[in-house]
Amino acid sequence: MDLDQLDLNPRIIAAIKKAKLNSVKEVLHFSGPDLQRLTGLSGPDVQRLLRAASSHLRGSGVLTALDLLQQQARFPTQHRRLSLGCPVLDGLLGGGLPLDGITELAGGSSAGKTQLALQLCLAVQFPPRHGGLEAAFGRLQGCLLGPQPLRA
Repeated sequence: MDLDQLDLNPRIIAAIKKAKLNSVKEVLHFSGPDLQRLTGLSGPDVQRLLRAASSHLRGSGVLTALDLLQQQARFPTQHRRLSLGCPVLDGLLGGGLPLDGITELAGGSSAGKTQLALQLCLAVQFPPRHGGLEAAFGRLQGCLLGPQPLRA
């Protein structure tokens, strides 16, 4: 994406190029204060730059149902779900857990969080033709709450 396509004052465009930022995406990787330091632009100029860059990438912002369906066809793995191995739970979750992010399991003691996480780690080991994928299992126990009392 060429920076010259942005509807901005040429002085702002020149400052961006002088800072060796070559694309809109590069500009959006920086925070406002970082851009001020890199480019020497004022706070309001940086805000105009960030607004113009983000709206240029975002486009019109309006998506129809057809647009969403076409996106789903182009990026099928972003809309896939991982089955929990239980039709009842899969139904409650709309077909399983979404694959396009991080899922956190939270709940009280003995609620089954670890059991569910281990079940999911097993489920993703199926061959890809049966819906298998990859997983990472991380566990925090008592780290955030301090020492846990011993229970007998």
